[in-house]
Amino acid sequence: MAFSAAQKHLFYTEIAKLLEAGFGIREAAATMLDHRLPAAQAGLLREMDRDLEAGQSITEAFAKNRNVISDLERSIVGAGERGGRLAPAFQHLADYFGMLATARRDALQAMIYPLVMLHLGLFISYIPQLFSGAKTGVQVLGEFAVTLFIVYAVVFVAWLGVRAVLASGTSNPTVDAMLNRIPLVGSARRYMAMARFTKVYHTCLLAGLSMQETVETSAQASRSGSIIAASHKMQEVLKERGPLGPVFVSSGAFPAAFARSYATAEESGSLDKDFARWSKVFQDDAARSTKTVSSALPKLFYFLILIFMAYKIISFYSESYLGPIRELEEQYNN
Repeated sequence: MAFSAAQKHLFYTEIAKLLEAGFGIREAAATMLDHRLPAAQAGLLREMDRDLEAGQSITEAFAKNRNVISDLERSIVGAGERGGRLAPAFQHLADYFGMLATARRDALQAMIYPLVMLHLGLFISYIPQLFSGAKTGVQVLGEFAVTLFIVYAVVFVAWLGVRAVLASGTSNPTVDAMLNRIPLVGSARRYMAMARFTKVYHTCLLAGLSMQETVETSAQASRSGSIIAASHKMQEVLKERGPLGPVFVSSGAFPAAFARSYATAEESGSLDKDFARWSKVFQDDAARSTKTVSSALPKLFYFLILIFMAYKIISFYSESYLGPIRELEEQYNN
């Protein structure tokens, strides 16, 4: 069973807190198990402890279940383990999932009223038939239920389509660039990708991983087709022992300010400090942009529902009051 973003935020916060206090990973797991964790989290920690006892690495043991632990989490934990900086790695994850949890909570809260209005608007569309006596209450309720089923089916199919397009954007740079051009949604998506990229890159730098592995790991964690395509060029430059700054600037996959900052930090040898700053910047930007999206989309949805309801109300009065007048006019003219 997968954890929600809110559950992962609390889970990783507790692990980071215990590791920062000097606990070993197995001691931290044992301490957390003593405090009535949810079943899924407790099962994950027990399985990790068994695998550690069998001689596996922390990354192998912790991220064994890919249905629960994503590639992003595996990358950050792996880099933190190899560099002996597990506490900051888990804190990175706690901050990231805390941002996701807040964005999802805001989006769900903002959608409650528009969804209520949608159901009300659909029901109102059948009121004229009920008042005119064309259909009974049972017939109206039956047709309303069928309409709701159709609406739910259309929304579900649309959701599957959106998921498929978003999934293709993680590997296809053309689709990724197209999605990033969508107003509001595109900027939120870009900032989220950059937040993932910079967090993993920073963790890899602190862990002392090779630049080849750092580039590959952070690009894959970004889940951005454009960044992954740019990372292939970076690997070619690294094979020739060249600097990466020019690739960051020329690839077009990164914000211009960040790309220029990378180039100067690379020259001055301060990439670790630079990425610490940028990872926070992009996380804050991602949080703001997702909050904007979660606020704007329900308002747009609500506006469309109001238009639909206004149309139905006008149609109702037109049929109820103007209809008989038109019939009288036609009879008079004839």
